[in-house]
Amino acid sequence: MRKMLLAACVGSLMLPAVQALAYTVNVNSSIPITTQVVPQLSTANGTLSGILTTTRELGGAVSSGNDKIAAMIQQSNENMQQFATYAQQAQNLETARRSYTVPASICSESGSGQAAQINRQSGSKQGKLSSGKAVSNTAVKKVLENKAAAPEQDLFATANVHSQYCTASDVQAWGEICKRESELPGGDKQLRSVLAGAGKEDKAPELTFTPEQTDAAMMYMKNSVRKSVGRTLKKGEIKTDAGRQYLGMATQHEAIQSAAEQPQLAMIAGSQPSEATKDVLEEALQSPSSKAWFDENASPEARRSGMMSQREFEAFEVNRRYANTDYLTDLQEMDGDNLARESIRIQSLQNALLLSIRQQLQENAILAGQQLSIAGANYYEPRMAQKLQQVSTGAARE
Repeated sequence: MRKMLLAACVGSLMLPAVQALAYTVNVNSSIPITTQVVPQLSTANGTLSGILTTTRELGGAVSSGNDKIAAMIQQSNENMQQFATYAQQAQNLETARRSYTVPASICSESGSGQAAQINRQSGSKQGKLSSGKAVSNTAVKKVLENKAAAPEQDLFATANVHSQYCTASDVQAWGEICKRESELPGGDKQLRSVLAGAGKEDKAPELTFTPEQTDAAMMYMKNSVRKSVGRTLKKGEIKTDAGRQYLGMATQHEAIQSAAEQPQLAMIAGSQPSEATKDVLEEALQSPSSKAWFDENASPEARRSGMMSQREFEAFEVNRRYANTDYLTDLQEMDGDNLARESIRIQSLQNALLLSIRQQLQENAILAGQQLSIAGANYYEPRMAQKLQQVSTGAARE
């Protein structure tokens, strides 16, 4: 068999090449393919289709989620930008408000601009008070306006006026002159009439005087410094040489007397209600902190008339800051330019008070100079008279 196969192979190799021919094969069916392979392929196709669908859904979900995340990030960035812009705008507005908004307390601060006018009005009242023209009490006015013919008459008039200012002890001691205690006891003989206004012993200090308190203060000034030391000469007596010398001495005494009464006169004039404070006070009371201080501390006359004296106005400007807790609240709410402005206003107020102190020191220096002059005259006058007598005696001998 092997030999036959070998011979066939050799023979085929030795035969000339013959063209290959293709024959059509028709396979109608295959049971293994139909029963085994096709079902598995169908199952695999279904599985692959499910996987593909799932993959597509997952891809869509991931894509949608990414879009949502991107949108959220973008919205968050926009919100942050809007918030930053709003915060910056709010900061700018707050800075502008603090820098340019006028606080409510400015109303009470503007009163400082009227200080000079108030001082001028106070000074202009001194002359009328000194002459008695600004005094309402008839008896006090008469004592201030007229010169007594003699010291005894002046003392008699002073005693009559005192019957209007009797104290409880005066009533007990001098029942005939003092029949009852006055509403202003001791008003003509107690220093507090000038410093804090005449009144009962338990009365609170007042810096704006009523007309009655003004009359009492002027009478105290008259009793304390405006004393009569000699009688008033008649017209015929003035024509003599001795009369002219007497008049010269009286004039010198009145000059010294005027200086002595000036501090009291200035304080009484500074205690009179001033028209210049009316508008300022109305404006100042628009500030809650200033109104709180006024309601608690203002004098009865300031409440009644709506005006303050120079002295009370100065106390108002100082104490509404120093002694007012409501003002401290206003101060804590200030910053920036407003706080700087308030510091300048306070410094300006301090400068005004320092100027007032300087002026008082100048007045005190004048008074001290006059006291020195009086002391010098008292020291040298008797010695010079004695020496003049020796000179006259020596000249007579020669």
